[in-house]
Amino acid sequence: MSAETVAAYRSRLTIDHSRVFNTDQRDFPLLVRLSAPTLRSVGGGGHVAHPQGADLYFTQADGSTRLAHELVAYDGAQGNLEAWVKVPQLSCREDGVLYLYYGGAAAAGSSVDVWDGDYSLVQHGDMAAAGADGLALGEELTVEAWVQGTKSGAEDLQPLVSKWAVLESFDTFSAYDAGATDGLDCVGFYGAVFDGRHVYFCPIRSHRDRTTVHANVLRYDTQGDFYDSQSWEAHDARNTDGLNTVCYYGAAFDGRYVIFTPRDDSEGYHSRVLRYDTHKDFKSAASWEAHDANLPHSHQGVAFDGRHLYFCPGYDGETGESLNEGTLSGKVLRLDTQADFRDPATYRVFDTKTLAEDAVCFDGGAFDGRYIYFVPLTTGMVVQYDTRGDFADAGSWRTYDAKALKMQMNVGAVFDGRYLYFCSYTHSNMIRYDTQGDFADDSNWQTFDAANTSGLDTGGFDGGFYDGCFIYFVPWTRQVEAGEDKSVYHCNYLRYDTRGAFDDPQSWSGHDASAVDGLKSIGYNAGAFDGRYFYGAPLYDGEGDKFHGKVLRYDTLGKQGSFSLRYCDYGHNGGLYAAVPGPSFLINTARGVLGIAAHQALTPGWHYLAGVYNGQTLKLFVDGRVVAERAGSGAMQDNEVAVSIGQLANGTAQFHGQVGEVRVAQVARSDDWLKTAYQNLVDAKGFVRLGDEEEVE
Repeated sequence: MSAETVAAYRSRLTIDHSRVFNTDQRDFPLLVRLSAPTLRSVGGGGHVAHPQGADLYFTQADGSTRLAHELVAYDGAQGNLEAWVKVPQLSCREDGVLYLYYGGAAAAGSSVDVWDGDYSLVQHGDMAAAGADGLALGEELTVEAWVQGTKSGAEDLQPLVSKWAVLESFDTFSAYDAGATDGLDCVGFYGAVFDGRHVYFCPIRSHRDRTTVHANVLRYDTQGDFYDSQSWEAHDARNTDGLNTVCYYGAAFDGRYVIFTPRDDSEGYHSRVLRYDTHKDFKSAASWEAHDANLPHSHQGVAFDGRHLYFCPGYDGETGESLNEGTLSGKVLRLDTQADFRDPATYRVFDTKTLAEDAVCFDGGAFDGRYIYFVPLTTGMVVQYDTRGDFADAGSWRTYDAKALKMQMNVGAVFDGRYLYFCSYTHSNMIRYDTQGDFADDSNWQTFDAANTSGLDTGGFDGGFYDGCFIYFVPWTRQVEAGEDKSVYHCNYLRYDTRGAFDDPQSWSGHDASAVDGLKSIGYNAGAFDGRYFYGAPLYDGEGDKFHGKVLRYDTLGKQGSFSLRYCDYGHNGGLYAAVPGPSFLINTARGVLGIAAHQALTPGWHYLAGVYNGQTLKLFVDGRVVAERAGSGAMQDNEVAVSIGQLANGTAQFHGQVGEVRVAQVARSDDWLKTAYQNLVDAKGFVRLGDEEEVE
């Protein structure tokens, strides 16, 4: 449209072409942020006629072709303005020129014109510029967010932009017997780990007999059909690097390697750490490495702070007695994942027994973004380590004696972003700790007896997980009174609704999943979560001497999720599994969830996150850089769930910080578009420079 000669002044705006990456961009929404005394209102000594800036408008270099713009903010007293301008072409070869006119009649620009039909949602802070009513999902999507976090970007599910609502129902279980995968005995596992696409089950033994230790790592491709044997494969990792690499108790994923926690070799406890390079062939021996850390104790679960792994000590194996469970260990073995895997200096030890006599024997660990927690198996003494302190300094460590809370045995813990829930083993006394309070203050600890929830025998668990709304406890063994005709092994899942009070029975529910898909689905030790499904690690169902390989899967989402861009995600999600995913992007397809993560926590300050899906590839950008990429296909699930900003639709997971900008587009933006968008957001005044003012007729 042509501009009439209505303005009394104009200023030249120069667009820095060096910030436009590699290729010209068409119809680009450009953030313009300016400040000058001349841009004050007339009442403030400037030349802008209208106190709300209604006379401001932008043109192309010809000075006559108006550009669609949206005035987001104008401060007439200070001469500050912020606006989005739709630029027909941004050149990457030469500087561009626009003009800002003001001082005359009101502008006629429309914010609707800035955001074309590709955009389903645009929001500046709390102000929406384009709604999400017309969101139609197919095989292309771009989700962007410009945010500043106020809480650690590690180990806390913090959603930014999501079309995602967890299921309120509690019956979406499925089961598959993977016990004979690839001709190997794929039975008996302690925990599992997820690498973004595959779930790995940690091998322990094939039978109750402790001499039947094995190293058959079972792997499932979450993009395959759960019931199709082609989605499953197995590798015997025994004798890796000439070591007796058998029997592992949980695992961690550091962004590249899956690292298995050593337990015993049937003759004694061992410390032969095993790792697999996920960038290489799963079944090739060359993809696997092992190193003996020379601490032959029972390591039981692992925690991860983004750099260091902390193997949780159980029993002392240096007493000379085979598999002695009479001497409890407090020797925490720490591995630096950024150092040489085989260098002895990579491994350090701290003995928690120096803190208190019964600060020993743990089963599982947790991380809240700062502190590592060691979950007591038998003693009721919880140990906390401050990752900002010196590992060797006792001052970095604290203990809390939870025996006064009648804490009994535990295996693993679950974190919902505030509370740490201990997974009660063989009993129903549920305990949680408020991490926002002092560790030593009794008032920050709470208990609830969950026995007989939903009319079921809900006592005795091994690990658990969090889906953004509910905490789930994985059933394992329970106490059976003398004369009772029932097995100690059970599959009565217990669930706590984090929206309700912890001590309110109405917040708790149970479900018997002991007979799923025609299988006896009983006896699970922790597991792994892929963002939609939780996979219980199969162990023993109480029949005979042989362990089983019937994987039990629970669907937390169904079709009620489409996408979720997250400031950070929850990694220690299973009980014996550790990871620090950092920023992540998930989409839910008919074939399951596709997800990618940076595996590095964000530093304090403003950050630009973007997730892109083009029907073949999923990408995650942080501050204009691709930090993760994964192949994947399938149309996104469509549903009636509303887009939520800073939270999930019906959950308690929330973002802690300030949301500056949000955009959702139904196209897959190019890498160069997103790199340019970041440069524009991070330094708008440098991207568009304000020139001298001149009068116009």
